[in-house]
Amino acid sequence: MQVNSRMIAAILAATTTGFQYQLAAQPAASLQLEEVIVTAQKREQSFNEVGIAVTALSGDEIKALRLNQPVDIAAQTPNLRINNVVANSIPNVTIRGIGLNDYATNNNPAAGIYIDEVYLVSPAMLSFQMHDLARVEVLKGPQGTLFGRNTTAGAVNFIANRPTEEFAAGVTLEYGRYEQASGQGFVSGELMPGLAGRLSVQRIRQSEGHQTNRVTGEDVGRVASTAWRALLQWQPAESLDILLNLHGGKDDSDIHLVKIDNPFSAEDDGDRDVFRSGASVATRQQIDSEGFSLTANWAFADALSLTSISAWEELDRFHVEDRDATSLVQLDGYFDNAVEQFSQELRLTYLGDELVWIAGAFYGNDEVETRDRFDAGDLLPLLGLDGFESLGNEYRQESDSIALFLHTEWQATPEWRLTAGLRYTDEEKTFADAFTYLIGGGFEAPLFPSVRNEYSTDDVSGKFGVDYTGIEDTLLYASISRGFKSGGFQGQLTFNPADLQPFQEENLLAYEAGAKLTLLDGSMQLNAAIFFYDYEDMQFYGGIFDSPVGTLFGIANVGDSEVTGGEIELAWRPAQGLDLRLGMGLLDTEITNSVVGGVAEGSELPNSPELNLNGVLRYQWPLSSGLYADAMVDFNYQDDMTFDIVRQPQEAREDSYWLWNARAGIGAASGAWTLSLWGKNLSDERYRTQVLFSSVGFGESWGMPRTYGVSLDLSI
Repeated sequence: MQVNSRMIAAILAATTTGFQYQLAAQPAASLQLEEVIVTAQKREQSFNEVGIAVTALSGDEIKALRLNQPVDIAAQTPNLRINNVVANSIPNVTIRGIGLNDYATNNNPAAGIYIDEVYLVSPAMLSFQMHDLARVEVLKGPQGTLFGRNTTAGAVNFIANRPTEEFAAGVTLEYGRYEQASGQGFVSGELMPGLAGRLSVQRIRQSEGHQTNRVTGEDVGRVASTAWRALLQWQPAESLDILLNLHGGKDDSDIHLVKIDNPFSAEDDGDRDVFRSGASVATRQQIDSEGFSLTANWAFADALSLTSISAWEELDRFHVEDRDATSLVQLDGYFDNAVEQFSQELRLTYLGDELVWIAGAFYGNDEVETRDRFDAGDLLPLLGLDGFESLGNEYRQESDSIALFLHTEWQATPEWRLTAGLRYTDEEKTFADAFTYLIGGGFEAPLFPSVRNEYSTDDVSGKFGVDYTGIEDTLLYASISRGFKSGGFQGQLTFNPADLQPFQEENLLAYEAGAKLTLLDGSMQLNAAIFFYDYEDMQFYGGIFDSPVGTLFGIANVGDSEVTGGEIELAWRPAQGLDLRLGMGLLDTEITNSVVGGVAEGSELPNSPELNLNGVLRYQWPLSSGLYADAMVDFNYQDDMTFDIVRQPQEAREDSYWLWNARAGIGAASGAWTLSLWGKNLSDERYRTQVLFSSVGFGESWGMPRTYGVSLDLSI
């Protein structure tokens, strides 16, 4: 990676990683930034005491920036990319170049995604609505000695607001372009002595789409989704706290159209409107999810506590898309998935003056059932498969994961703190009733007998780190950690049963150093990190298999790679009511050893721009004794990058782009109400969020055009 003038300018402008600051509801009398409390190390700590690269977004920031789904948080997090793999579904989370660009429901993300400390096993579960959150914490680098599931990329924790003893309630109403109307609200308070509850609900409805189906003339992009959460917090004794979390959601939205230059049809020739495409079917999704978790914290002795987290989640998904983007029936996809998971985690924590240790055990079981079908009656005869109308694949997968982990911190001297962690993981997966089928003449015929394969692995990973606080208002830290992600089975269509053999685990050795500085009498927070990754047996998803219908996607261990980079974030309050936040990520990724044809050594990793920038500028000022005004501008920049490195197709390379958003409003100084106008993608930038190759060419997904609207917040 060459450090050009653009990068130098960015470094000077946005100078470091993992920080969060509160966007105050009103201008503060002091210029000092509020203290940030995070739970990255499984206990409440000041952000500046944690020697980990963390970016945290508060609930107020999430609401002000209109971050509605997990895919949105990447806009304000350096070196984090979240892109939907299939149109507007199946998010892929890539942290510092490490991700798994897979649309199958049976493979675990490279980054651990947790909601209230519960790990989600499938990428199909990651399109949930973000409502009534206290904060989101993004931890970068391998995580395993404190978390239930092992990951190589990092972890993203979504933390909901807890019940309050005092009565509180609030509602947010919104109306915007494309007849988008939404509402969310909560009510919280004590139900009886020792028992408090909180209920929150969000409903998003968009009755007009931003795309046009040229086959039917109808608009596409309508949204209809609902999410809810009910929390009960019971404290039967001073030493015991129990939290019951019940939640669910439903999404009956349209699936966005893909844009494609189909070599078998001239329908799209000359049509440069990226929001106009074709579909012979009504593209849609039906997602139903529900779950619960029961968390108990028992402080049974001085400095000792026991935590238990029991959780169950279920998701049913039916997804319809038109991959050929024409009136023909060439590649119309139907995905029918069911995911069910159960997990149990136990942690024993000791918090001493000089020694802290957390010992944990984790068990997880999940089952995935999938039946995918592609109607291709107009394509299969062109490929020599006369008499057939559809093809597809089916399988069932069950996984068991067991882990033991230990995290320790020793305050060796007043200035030096040593951290060490160790993890043992044992995982088993069974892939059964797996086969590819063809449909023709009203009959279904398996292409090969059903396959049953098993995979098992165990691994020891860990971390060693050192923190130094001998400089006033400064934390310096360095660490070496080893991340591990188990192997598994590809869940995509194949004509060769040998492709259903398991791929193996991947390993990542991470070296990192960073600094967290509090400057200018507490009005500025400056954080930075640099890192180097040695990435072995990398699991890669792409078009690596050949078949009678052309290139097919799958997963394999493609070899080794190296990642070098850094992050810089700055929070500054230069004047009363004025807040500035800037962030920058730098990445240099390279495949150093390839064992798969088509993946060239020297290639960069997908979804890994060399430079990414983000920022927020917000100013608040009083209008009178009871009113204040608020104006905010935020942006993010992505350097050019590639979505696919197999044979390095130029069609899968995306140019750099900027996105700009703004918000302005007035509100009551008491916080009782706020009225705001907002706009997203103000420059109406055209940018691609994914490019996926198939038998009919490169299918492009495009980001949303300019949107705008008005919001009203009311609270008690």
